Amino acid sequence: MTKNPKKSSDKSRLKVVERRKHPRFLLSGEQFREVKSGRVFAAYDLSQNGLSIRTDEKYWPPNSMVQGILNLHPESIEITARVLGYHGDRVALKAEGLSTYSRSVLSKALSPKRLGTSLKLIKEKLPMADFWFHGVCCTDVLVRTKEGGDLTRIEVFFSNFYCAWLENPAPSGSTPLRTGVCQSLGKSEREALLLSEAPVNFEAVELDLDVNPDPEKVSWAMGILESSPIENKLKAMLVKKFVPSV
Repeated sequence: MTKNPKKSSDKSRLKVVERRKHPRFLLSGEQFREVKSGRVFAAYDLSQNGLSIRTDEKYWPPNSMVQGILNLHPESIEITARVLGYHGDRVALKAEGLSTYSRSVLSKALSPKRLGTSLKLIKEKLPMADFWFHGVCCTDVLVRTKEGGDLTRIEVFFSNFYCAWLENPAPSGSTPLRTGVCQSLGKSEREALLLSEAPVNFEAVELDLDVNPDPEKVSWAMGILESSPIENKLKAMLVKKFVPSV
């Protein structure tokens, strides 16, 4: 797979937007440095179309243009972006006029293989998951199990997309797969949860769910899981849940 999943059209999305708690690292490896001021911002919800960054002030008016350097480790690219709006202490930026080189670097940085191989098990116990795997570009895999080890919920957050498998979907009898796009909605005042190599805290995530599961997002999530260093038995269980039924 070489292309990024596309956002569904407005007609294919649910009108009701879902919000939930989600664990996030306060410090992001990917950073955006504004050329004009030299200010450096942590990058979130990164995609081929743009990104959101954490801001302590509303530095730019909506619809204005911002020029900066996006550090993707080990490479960096120049990016010109339009300010779409603010979400809590996040500002959403839409990339415009990316060079062929920049698009190539961004595509490689967001490939399923890179996202999957970067995943690491986070040892902190979370109330919403028994296993939490975290990787570059704010990639997260949350796994919930029940007694006996059977899976009850799998959620994959990657780029600014979302893919999940639910044992008991609502309404009853509906497909167990969910896909959509997500936007991180950080708080101005943060409440620390636990400490590890980097601080962890809960943030609100806004999910704009597709009416029907998007096969491209499902395939992308499978690629991440298949490339991950997750223990083979658990990995096989996870991947199997996203295999299309015949």
